[in-house]
Order: sequence, then structure tokens, then C-alpha cells
Amino acid sequence: MSDVGRLAGVSAQTVSRFLTGKGYVHDETRVRIQAAIEELGYRPNRIARSLHIARTDTIGLLSAGVMNYGAAQTLAGMSARAQATDSTLITAHVSDSADHDPEVARALERMLSMQVDGIVVTARYGDFGRILGETVREEVPVVIIAGRPLQLQDSAGADSYEAGMLAMQHLLQLGHRRIAYLSGPADSDESRERQRAYEDALAAVSLPVAPIIVGGEWNSAAGYEAGLAHDLRDVSAVFCGNDELALGFLAAARRRGISVPHDISVVGVDDMPEARFFAPPLTTVRFDFAALGERAFDMIRRRVETGLRQEHLVLPAELIVRESTAPPARAHRRAR
Repeated sequence: MSDVGRLAGVSAQTVSRFLTGKGYVHDETRVRIQAAIEELGYRPNRIARSLHIARTDTIGLLSAGVMNYGAAQTLAGMSARAQATDSTLITAHVSDSADHDPEVARALERMLSMQVDGIVVTARYGDFGRILGETVREEVPVVIIAGRPLQLQDSAGADSYEAGMLAMQHLLQLGHRRIAYLSGPADSDESRERQRAYEDALAAVSLPVAPIIVGGEWNSAAGYEAGLAHDLRDVSAVFCGNDELALGFLAAARRRGISVPHDISVVGVDDMPEARFFAPPLTTVRFDFAALGERAFDMIRRRVETGLRQEHLVLPAELIVRESTAPPARAHRRAR
């Protein structure tokens, strides 16, 4: 900055104000400073600056498992906010293996060694809270993206319960009375919250819960296998935990000679861009996952700057009606 200041005919402090945006710099002086920076090829040293202000403007993001549509869009939203705020985003993705704990701990340790200001976490499974507590130990604030509010951590998430209610109310309003739920992973908050909505919606109109169709994963292969294996003779509609499960289920229905929506209506969750090109186009519940990433990034920055707990952020859901749902057919369907 001293070299830039000498060439521009100003002090190093004026160059600092120009670079940080903190304090007034005359427009003509700004032009001279920018010209000096370009002539010298000067690049500000963010590491040296972080030592001075005790912050690095760096946020860590830890994710795990399959990088599906929702996770990828959340990451895109966080990346956009990092760029817009002149911050750095460090990402770590933990493989979907049986032994998560050592990988998660190592990823968190690497982030802490890089002096991140805070960490956003989307990697949640049964014992994750313990690993997070033992590794981070409140050294930096953490925001967890979860399907439901958390008592002891700042959290943000899509409203999976609302999504389930929107899907179920749509099917019930069409006249369906025997509805099945195709679940995602058993240890997923999102899957459990959508199942809770499914059960509550049926209970509210005194209808029985159909046997749960266990997908077990968030992918199309799981939906396909479950769609082939399950007895669908008494089912007129299926609420799928996400769009990828729905895609697999639609393929299984075609293989079994089941017409959607004439024989069975199908609803998903996410509204991934491909959903409108499914056969038939999929009725689904839309979340703006990019907005979730942006707002989660803003949450962790506010926590870093203020030190105050942040109110749980809930991303609303929106029903998108397409051609995969219709009123149940009056004719009795033959067993398949």
C-alpha cells in the first residue's frame, strides 16, 4: 500500500480507505489510486489483513452424502452471496460412507486451521451433533441447515412439514382416500417431517395411513426399486419424499403397466428443473434452495459480526400442479 500511495501521491492510509471502503476518498484520488494499483499489479494480502482485524471474511461449508439438486442449489446460493460480499467460501464434502465420524472431524479441523470465521453445515446424521461439539467446541459460530428448528444451534431450512401438507392437501382435494408415502432416508429430518405431515393430513380427515413405501435414499434408483416391490392395488396416489424418488417411481409404474395419473397420481418435492419434463410432467412442491443458501450465508455473517443467536430461518414451500395428478379413476383397477 505504501508503494501504491507513493505512485498515486497519497498516503498508505488513504489507499487503505480506498481498498476497504471505510472512510471518504475523493473521486479524483480514487482514479489515481486505481491507476497505480493497475500499473504496479498490486494485489491486497487478505491474510495480512485478517491478522490486523482478527477476521478472515472466510466461511466454511460442510456437506455430506449425495450432492442432489437441493444441496447443489444451496451451495450455489452460498457461493453467490460470498462473491457479492467479497468473502471466501471454503467447502468440504464428506463421502456417503458407513464411517462418517473421522471424515467429518478431519474436515472441521481443516476449516478451523484455516481460521474460518464461521461454519455452515448441511451434513447431518445420527451422531453428527457429538462430532460437531467435540471438534468445534464453540471456537466459531455454526449455522446448521436442517429440516426442523434446533434448540442449541442456529439453524435454517426448507419447511418440509409444510411441503408435505401442501402435497397431501392437493391429493385429498382431488378426492384421493388411499394415499401412500414413499420415504427418503430414515435418519433424515426432511423425510421424517414430510412423513409427519402425511400422517397428520390423513388423521385430520379420519383416513388410515397406508403402509409406508421405504425408499431409503434420495435417488431415482431407490424410487424405482420401491415402486417395483410394493403392492399398489389399493393405492390411488403416492406422495414421494422428493422428485428423484418420484422419477424412479414413475419408471417402475410404466414397467408394471400402471398409468399415471389415470391409475395412480404422483407428487414429489423440490421442483428440480427436469420435473416438468418427466413423463408425465410432475406435480411437486417447490423450494428456492438458492435463496436458502444465500440467507444461511447471511445468517452466519450476522452471527460472526454481532455474536448474537439468530432466529430459525424457514424457507416457504409452493405447490406446482402439473399432469401427474388427477382425481382418482372411478373404475376398479386390475391388480398389478
